[in-house]
Amino acid sequence: MNKTAADAFDDLMGRMEDLPSLPSTVVAILNVLNNPESSATELSEALRHDQSLTARVLRLVNSAYYGFPRKIDTLRKAVTILGYTTIQNIILVTKIFEVIRSGSKEHSLNRKLFWRHALGCGVTAQTIGLKLGMGDGEEIFLAGLLHDIGKVILDAFLHEEYEKVIKVSQKDNILLFEAEKQILGASHEDLGYWLAEEWNLPLNLTAAITHHHDPSQSGDFVVATSLVHVGDILVRALEIGNGGDDLIPPLNHKCWGILGLRPKILEDIIPDIEARLVRAQAFIPDDA
Repeated sequence: MNKTAADAFDDLMGRMEDLPSLPSTVVAILNVLNNPESSATELSEALRHDQSLTARVLRLVNSAYYGFPRKIDTLRKAVTILGYTTIQNIILVTKIFEVIRSGSKEHSLNRKLFWRHALGCGVTAQTIGLKLGMGDGEEIFLAGLLHDIGKVILDAFLHEEYEKVIKVSQKDNILLFEAEKQILGASHEDLGYWLAEEWNLPLNLTAAITHHHDPSQSGDFVVATSLVHVGDILVRALEIGNGGDDLIPPLNHKCWGILGLRPKILEDIIPDIEARLVRAQAFIPDDA
């Protein structure tokens, strides 16, 4: 008997356990980051054992995203300037892109437009948060950047079934989120949650990945998740990139009360988004 797409999704969950785990060098780095008594020197030494991460850290610290007037040429300086949270974020982003590249070379999502949408969401959520004085800007940016990670993982590791999802979404004019449930029996949020648990991602990031369609379910992290939710919708309305469908999800109106939003606030930040988006491009590898 032919397996259904739902069976295939269950198979995926099993296969995800066979994906490469975090390399020992990355585990060592994260252990240093999680130790409140560790120093910038210790972190620099741990980073030196992973050349790809070292290159990413130095590339980002010298990118237009941070805009430092002088070149930062040593890891110790980079660690001191960027701080532990940003270093942790760079490590997570680098690892996730490695996993995506290890999947199918075929994909139904337009990766260039997908990552532009993801960047736009991160930048917009971060900008709204800064405007409102809410949340950590770096963490909010990363949550927005990775909120739809389940989509691109599904496309990479369950490509044929996800191609059906996209076709149903286009044919029936429904959100990918809804088509995923129809075809796979679960959504990119469900897979994103599973992945975040497997990789032991920070709780605020896990909440945004899992509940960006319904931030009211995200408990203590409702502010960060609400920022991502609103950022996602605003970026779709502005047609920045493409998350896989051309529709705009319904706005969860509880977010307006949670964030104290007013239309004027969103109008004020729109002119800043494009410039921030250009600077943030440094976070996306050229071969993503």
